Amino acid sequence: MVDLEAWYDEEQNDAVTVRTPAELDAVLDTVAGWDGRIIVHLKPARPVDLAMRRMTLDVGVHGDTGRGALVYTSPNGLWFSKAESGSDSSGGDRILYYYMNSDTEYPVDCEIPLDVVRRAAHEYLTTGGQRPTAPTWQEPPAWYPTAG
Repeated sequence: MVDLEAWYDEEQNDAVTVRTPAELDAVLDTVAGWDGRIIVHLKPARPVDLAMRRMTLDVGVHGDTGRGALVYTSPNGLWFSKAESGSDSSGGDRILYYYMNSDTEYPVDCEIPLDVVRRAAHEYLTTGGQRPTAPTWQEPPAWYPTAG
């Protein structure tokens, strides 16, 4: 397990340190109570090397719908969570999540059940910043700024 920094509120001057599963749940519960699609940016608090510093997990929470999204970044690339086939992807190819009141485009097919999002965040905490084994992952679409 590794201590994480959690960034999610534009009023924050410092990161919220997350050391335990209960502290992680407290952050996710707070954001789940807000309106809209909110991003919690998680990263190792004291990375031991450059590679670990780049192993981040953006946890998208949309508490109103019980859904969310994940973006994992490492030195080896960037991946979005992928919805199960048959999920509703109507309404275009992009949705907006908000990080500290700044909009960020995500692919519409990245939204997954919030319980899967939570489990992935917990796995990220317990594995020291490794990419969670679930959900299914997909590479960024061609329109995403770091794609291709």
